[in-house]
Amino acid sequence: MKFKQIALASMALVAGTSFAATATLVCDKSTPEKFVNTCAPVATFFVAGSSALGGAISSVITANSVTGAKGYFDTTTTPLVSIVDMGTPNGVNVANTTNGGKAGNGVSAWYGMSRADLTGGTSVSTLVVYNSYMGSAAGVSNVMAKDLTKVPEATVVSVGPKAGIPNTCTVVTGPITILGTTSTVSAATSKVACSSFAVTRADIAISDVDANELVGLYDVTGGVALSKLTRTPLAMQGFAVAVNNKFYTDLQAAQITSGALASTCTGLYTEACQPSITRAQYASLVTKEGSIKSAAGFIPGSTEVLTLARRDQLSGTQATSDMYFAGAICNALDIKSKINNHGGALTVMRKGDASSYDATKLVVNENVQTGDVETDLKLSTGYSIGVIALSKGNSTSYKFVKLDGASPNFAKNGTAVLGSTALRNNMINGSWPLQMTAYAIYPTAAGTYDAKKAAKANMIKQMVSDLSDSTLHDLSAIGYFSGVDAKKSQVTRLAGNNCSPLINK
Repeated sequence: MKFKQIALASMALVAGTSFAATATLVCDKSTPEKFVNTCAPVATFFVAGSSALGGAISSVITANSVTGAKGYFDTTTTPLVSIVDMGTPNGVNVANTTNGGKAGNGVSAWYGMSRADLTGGTSVSTLVVYNSYMGSAAGVSNVMAKDLTKVPEATVVSVGPKAGIPNTCTVVTGPITILGTTSTVSAATSKVACSSFAVTRADIAISDVDANELVGLYDVTGGVALSKLTRTPLAMQGFAVAVNNKFYTDLQAAQITSGALASTCTGLYTEACQPSITRAQYASLVTKEGSIKSAAGFIPGSTEVLTLARRDQLSGTQATSDMYFAGAICNALDIKSKINNHGGALTVMRKGDASSYDATKLVVNENVQTGDVETDLKLSTGYSIGVIALSKGNSTSYKFVKLDGASPNFAKNGTAVLGSTALRNNMINGSWPLQMTAYAIYPTAAGTYDAKKAAKANMIKQMVSDLSDSTLHDLSAIGYFSGVDAKKSQVTRLAGNNCSPLINK
């Protein structure tokens, strides 16, 4: 559905509403549906960007605590309403054409009365939206851009009446139909589906990497300058190279034949039997200058079709891969640097660079979301390979491989480490090198960008504190910078950027 079509559909819904327009519309909080439709939000808080910390973001926002570090809503008088986004380009009921026609499913939203201390001492009706669909660069673009119409993901779900006419959100009483398919969004207390939307500036972006390490930005001309952004480190995030099960099995067999693995390794997923590729091999695959452009570069003589499951340039995961394997941006730490202009870095290969490889041997998919990469990594025929967050290591549908002999997800004693605690161990002590510092990024300029205004400033400060604190959540493959020592990263990046080597703190 195009944006114009969405707008027309929304107008039609408003025109057909059963509510009567009145000059003095009264805010009615008696039911979740009436609350969402008749009460205009006094405050909004829009969180954009990476999904890596998504579980933590949702948990700290919705925790039912009136005071203290947890919870952004006061639920003692008015229940917290979960908003199901049915209308925006990234909502559950819109085919996002940039994602192969799939529904976005990337937007979470909540509506309720704020914790008073976050909104100037008075509890007010507050809408909080988190769009994890957009990726790191898209989120940072939303924070920086002057013209939000140039950032498609700036369109997010909205609540409350417009021009004195109540909204048309409806309570979810059972499973709803999403693009012709019955969804898992089922009935629940205080769950309301909305098709209304508004173009909204993000108050804070959560990015897998720092702002000046992103290259796939939307047009930010005339917006917030890099020097006007506050970029606060939140945590260390681990990433790894994963392959589909067939590729894993055949890699293992080939390395048993070559003598690199023991003959007893067949079919085992352990540290001792995990096949290894080199950093140079993967770099050769993902750059134009590299000579490896088929499965034969990993298994000599192989004729299997290899799928490279990469992300688009709006992804922090892709920025991580570009930096680690291609040296992208590392020789030109400047947000204005663009693709193919990285001061000596290798040239990252993209989907449209078909002249760089034989399409009968290599398929390059440029995916919007992590879930799309996972779909590629679950192929039952042929081979697939890609960089994905280490936290995804619990999957049984694909497997991680070693890099230069180092395992991302197994301890040296041979014990499988697939739990959240153990997955973190290899990275927080520095034994696993493919990890990046994640950041909270927000503008500190006054004026139209109101991050300095009380409600925004308080919520931003609260979120930065909450996301970096391991006592509030326990995310897989995250090395926290504050909280419990057992969860805290023992390493950081020299010189304060992700292009520099890991060092002990």
